[in-house]
Amino acid sequence: MFYQRHELLFRIGMFYCAAPLSGAFGGLLATGLARLRHNGYNRWPWIFIVEGAVTVAYGLVTIWFLPATPSNATFLTEAERAAAVHRMGLDAHGASKESKVESERFSWHWVRMAVLNVNTIVLSLNYFAIITPIYSFSLFLPTIISNLGYDSVKAQLFTVPPNMAGFLAVILCTFLSDKIKGRGPIMSGCCSIAIIGYIMLLIKTTPLVHYGGTFLVAVGVFPSAPAVLGWLANNLAPHYVRATGIGLQIAVCNCAAFIATFTYLEKDKPDYTTGHFINLGMLVLSLALSTANILYVKWENRKRENGGRDYRLDEGDEGMLGYKHPSFRYTI
Repeated sequence: MFYQRHELLFRIGMFYCAAPLSGAFGGLLATGLARLRHNGYNRWPWIFIVEGAVTVAYGLVTIWFLPATPSNATFLTEAERAAAVHRMGLDAHGASKESKVESERFSWHWVRMAVLNVNTIVLSLNYFAIITPIYSFSLFLPTIISNLGYDSVKAQLFTVPPNMAGFLAVILCTFLSDKIKGRGPIMSGCCSIAIIGYIMLLIKTTPLVHYGGTFLVAVGVFPSAPAVLGWLANNLAPHYVRATGIGLQIAVCNCAAFIATFTYLEKDKPDYTTGHFINLGMLVLSLALSTANILYVKWENRKRENGGRDYRLDEGDEGMLGYKHPSFRYTI
């Protein structure tokens, strides 16, 4: 609602890079908070109290300072608000007949369009595939490193560099993705890097090589999450279609937590071969889904460029076509 389609992913990346950043320093913070003892609350409850309080306080602040739409942005002048609304209209390419998003009206028609879109189905499954190694990597990286021969404190410290590498990779890859106006190639490249990382973790070699593999996993998986999220957001329109599709995508991907929680089991230590193979398989699935969606999007865009979808303009209300409008182009 605020950014054009090919300005969006870098902003999502700036938001999402908090995930590897929290992975870098969250463990150290939790270690410190777990030492607190006060008023009957000892050790681990303080992790939830302090971190939860900060989250709630920040959420309350955003209620007052984060506008819902450009038209409601009080920090902009009237001319700036008009310009913001106009530039978003230019980016719609026929997908919406309303100049302002708040003028759109909810209809179950938009929900059906979101659910039945090929991009929604493929990229929801893709997000599920990519979030499985992200969840398990974040949860069990200290365990993986401790089994390379380091004690628990050093293992926490050694989690910082891979997560910082993931943090920088998110910023770089999302910036590059907006520049090339493509999501699929970034997804495919990042998945390939992460696959190499898991192969390094699986082979019988030195602890240093295994530790190097964690860097490739972090650099590969963390940028993939904002990429697949932004890819679907780019290919759904108008607002209610996009909101429904992204909501469904996130609901599907969060189910990956059920798998990730049981990926690295105590009985599999010290090699955790089963967990690595599960994540490797998920990354191969993500790579296959990304490739399939690239091919579909290119095929559909070619049909529209050649006039193969112009018949839709004669079938009814043009304003109800959304992303099906012949002028709308999918992002690759």
